[in-house]
Amino acid sequence: MACTEEEFTELLSGEVYIDMDKLIAISRHGIPDKVRPEVWKYLLGVSKTDKSEEERVKKQQQQEYKEIDKNDTETTKKIRAHLKRYHNRDKSDTRIKIDWQGVEIRNKIENIIIAYNKYNNDLEYSFGMLSILGPFISTLQTESDIFFCFAAMMKKIEENLQIESLTLKLSRFIMYFRSVLPELNLYQLTNNYNLINFLRFSHFEEEEINSNDWATSWIQNYLSCELPIECTLRLWDTYLSGRLGLDLHVYVCLAILTNFSDELLELEHSEILSFLQHLPGIDIDQIIAQAYNIFDDIRANNEL
Repeated sequence: MACTEEEFTELLSGEVYIDMDKLIAISRHGIPDKVRPEVWKYLLGVSKTDKSEEERVKKQQQQEYKEIDKNDTETTKKIRAHLKRYHNRDKSDTRIKIDWQGVEIRNKIENIIIAYNKYNNDLEYSFGMLSILGPFISTLQTESDIFFCFAAMMKKIEENLQIESLTLKLSRFIMYFRSVLPELNLYQLTNNYNLINFLRFSHFEEEEINSNDWATSWIQNYLSCELPIECTLRLWDTYLSGRLGLDLHVYVCLAILTNFSDELLELEHSEILSFLQHLPGIDIDQIIAQAYNIFDDIRANNEL
């Protein structure tokens, strides 16, 4: 069960230090909107748990960010072109409204991405950067806070990819979807005596759905492009604090496919792609619980 805003506030108001074990434990089931900015900064290691160091580190970060050159005409052009695409994915009726085309937000995004690329020895810009940055723009206010949280998240993703590459993650996801997920569904049908439709990979094959058109983005960008923003924020609460961390993501994707089986089975090629690229709002707590169940079932069947 999710903890209340008051419980988070009490923990965050510690005068000497922040008890990270407790903060991680209460964050797994969701973080209230008002305290999420502060909690995420602790979970990502941007804010220091020692309160005596917190103000000094914050000023140091602000100064460090201020000194990074944020001028790059070519990258600015690419970001502005991609912002139209990112803006168009967020047309659903969501609680959190962000004017992605507004000058203030656009300037923030351009500054942060250009600074991040220069901070990391002139990295090449990609749309994935904008996708990962989006949730932080939606959550935090201060530009330097957004920058350092974004940089910390990108580092987490990079470290995770060093353990298992994007290609291997994608292959494993498709393998589970193709062979393991139907077996798990059949197992559940047999044990629950509940006749329901479930999605098979063969339906996507029959409709000539290329995994590159949807699955790559799902896996690479942690559903930050496809889900309504409040769903992404809730999902990332668990990615930043749950026992599996980012490794839960493949199973979240499988849980989403399972959840939308009935809808997807009724759709044809272009409709399927549109649905997968613009997912409707969904109960993320239910999806996370289902993802853990899928993980446990696959492990029990020695498929991991």
